[in-house]
Amino acid sequence: MKLHAMVVATAMAFASPVFAQADAALLTASFQSENVFTAAFKALPNDAAKPFFVVAGGTAQVEAGKLVLANGRITMGAVADADGKVAASTPDARPAGVLDLSKPYKVIVKVSEAQSLNPGKDTFTIYVNNSTAKQSDSPLGKDSQLVKVSASTLKVGDNVFEGKVGDAKSFLQLRAESGASVKIESVRVVPM
Repeated sequence: MKLHAMVVATAMAFASPVFAQADAALLTASFQSENVFTAAFKALPNDAAKPFFVVAGGTAQVEAGKLVLANGRITMGAVADADGKVAASTPDARPAGVLDLSKPYKVIVKVSEAQSLNPGKDTFTIYVNNSTAKQSDSPLGKDSQLVKVSASTLKVGDNVFEGKVGDAKSFLQLRAESGASVKIESVRVVPM
């Protein structure tokens, strides 16, 4: 009887939600609404009044269920101020974030279309803990730039990028340079 109770208790411990969540995505986002940049669509987990997605510069909009970045930048998980804007990061400071990126992770960007409109100015970039368009404008410096590729190299479907820099209060930024147009169906961040 005692042995049976011990086996059941051990099995229950391994089936606990803590173990089940170990492989859970850190972020899963699709863009099925024109209201993506509102708290009503997706709010920060610790502040229901602040949006999870914020336009950080340029042009970012949703068309037919896809996020369209053309000379535009958005932050994901950065804590905005009372006016709904994310402060510019600097070499000495950066906005707080709500993503725990303290362990190695992958960013999976599902693209439906990517165009190079002006070669040489057509990059698609993913930053961590940087809300500006310059890698030097972050306490992480050049390490804040996780990905920088020509839009023409993005494939239709899942594009997988490794991210190893961050901390427990991080955020991400997606950017399409002035000569690029990228249509994104979804973004997932998963542990490696």
